[in-house]
This record gives sequence, C-alpha cells and structure tokens, in this order.
Amino acid sequence: MRRSSADLKALARESLNGRIGLPVAAYFLTVVFTFIPVMVITNFLNPYSTVSIITNQILAYIVSLLVSLCSAGFSYMLLNMNRNRTFQIKDLFYPFSSHPDRFLTVHLILLLISFLFSLPLEILSYTDDPYASLMLSLGASLVSSLVSILTGLFFGLADFLMLDDPELGAIDAMKKSLQLMKGNKSRLLYIQLSFLPLYFVGLLTCYLGYLWIMPYVNCTLTYFYMDLTGEIDNPLPPQEEPPHLDASSYY
Repeated sequence: MRRSSADLKALARESLNGRIGLPVAAYFLTVVFTFIPVMVITNFLNPYSTVSIITNQILAYIVSLLVSLCSAGFSYMLLNMNRNRTFQIKDLFYPFSSHPDRFLTVHLILLLISFLFSLPLEILSYTDDPYASLMLSLGASLVSSLVSILTGLFFGLADFLMLDDPELGAIDAMKKSLQLMKGNKSRLLYIQLSFLPLYFVGLLTCYLGYLWIMPYVNCTLTYFYMDLTGEIDNPLPPQEEPPHLDASSYY
C-alpha cells in the first residue's frame, strides 16, 4: 500500500509522541560533530590563500563523509524506534561497526557526482572580482545542492538498505535503491517539498527549531522506506536482531 505524505507524517508524529527527546539529543550530537571540525578547519587556515582554500574544501568533504556515518546511525535509531525496538544514543555509532566502508563508498560516489557538476563554477569563482567570486561560489553551492537532491531521489534508500542487510555491498545497495525508487521519485520529492514551511519556521527560530523539525522529517522518510518495502503492512518482530556480521567482501 502506497501511503500519502499526510499518512506518513501522521505515523511519524505517532512514533515520536512521548519519545522525541532521544532523537532530538541524537540530532543535536550530529550537528555538533559537524560544526566543531568545520570551525577548527576554518580558524586554522588562511582564507586568502589558494592552497588553504583548496585544503579547506578537501577537509570539508572528509568531514561530510564522516558525518554521513552519524546520519546513517540516526536513521538506524529511527528505524529501531519505528519498529518498537530498543533505541539508544549509541545507535548513532552503529554504522562505524557495521563495515563503515560501505556507507562511505556510497556517500563518496554521491559527493563526487555533486562535485563534478559544481566544479566549473568553483573554478571560475577564483577571480579577483569579489562580487563575481561570491556569485559564482553561491552558484556552485546551489548546483551542488540541487544535484544532491536529485541523486537522493535515486539512491536515497541505500543507507536504509545497508542498515537492514549488513551483507549488502555499497554498489548493490545503490542498485537496489534505484529499483525501489522506480515510480516513487515524485512521491519522495513531494514529501521533501512539503516540509518547506517547517524549514522556514526553523529559520525564524534561529535554527533551534531544527532540533525538533529534523527528527520529524527523518522519521517520516524512514516510514517512506518502510512503506516501499511493505514493512508497515507486515511489521517485523519488535525485538528481531540484525544478522550476524562476517568479514566477507562488500564489493
């Protein structure tokens, strides 16, 4: 059964009701893990040196890859919550012990795709004209964001699939996500766009509102995945444990 955006949001609100404290704390930690390295990198590098700018960009990409593991862990927490299993802060670090190379590979591929599309504008932004440089940099960021949204419509379920199947490799997860998203990309885009008013509210609260908004958004997207796999209609046993991990190849 394909549920509407309103149905999935209702399920998310029900799941979070009385239990939102832990997801809020987990999202806050994810923000902290992102913010601190970025601040350190920014403060220690010379913003007017070309070498420093390039180094800064490379380090930012590395940080984003590491944060992607925590983001996958956040999804793992919400999956456990929606399945009425035990969920804890330590769920954030589950991907670090579940062959993290799989998650890193997926996000590295997606990062490279965004980078290649925004690269021409990034190169042109290195100009002596401050206004042109700013506009080109903003353009590059916009292109990168749009490409990230588009690739998410194809491969956005890869993390969920790898969380549910520790033996699933990165490329296979992307292929499986591609299959699941056939005929569902417009649904996912509509769900994402439907949260725009809430994002605006978050801006009005000086971003503090995002501590509650993002768990709600991600919980809804988790239910979207569970809807596509048929799990909402055929729930898994509440205390079912993930399969035992082995050391086999994931590629």
